[in-house]
Amino acid sequence: MVDVRTPPTVGIAAGIGFVIAVFAPYVALSSSGVAALETYYGYGLVAPTYLTLFALVGIVVLAAGREARTAPDLAAGVALVIGFAATLLTLLWATGVEESVVSSIGTETWLAYHRWVVLALGVVFTGTSVWYADVLGVLRG
Repeated sequence: MVDVRTPPTVGIAAGIGFVIAVFAPYVALSSSGVAALETYYGYGLVAPTYLTLFALVGIVVLAAGREARTAPDLAAGVALVIGFAATLLTLLWATGVEESVVSSIGTETWLAYHRWVVLALGVVFTGTSVWYADVLGVLRG
């Protein structure tokens, strides 16, 4: 049996990773590359920089559920909704960015994979929210 604290802890780590991944280009790119990030992050319905708010709220919710400062089943449900919404919006952004925009930002090869890493971290966050809800028995009737 899985400890009830493990899924939210993994979710918190994924949420922190999401935030770091979104803001990493601002630190790692040159000043001309940073200026081009506005176009890169402008694709999709909502820019990932705004989606970090979802991740931060999700981190707080999972931490509150893990530490029993709120009802764990409520925290799992809220994190699940936040995770699905953030992942869907991140998917719309990641698939909407044109390859020419990515290649115009700079010569860094890691940037070609950046949006997929951000999406993967969103999927992990959502997956851990599902895992947390399952461990708590919320998903079982």
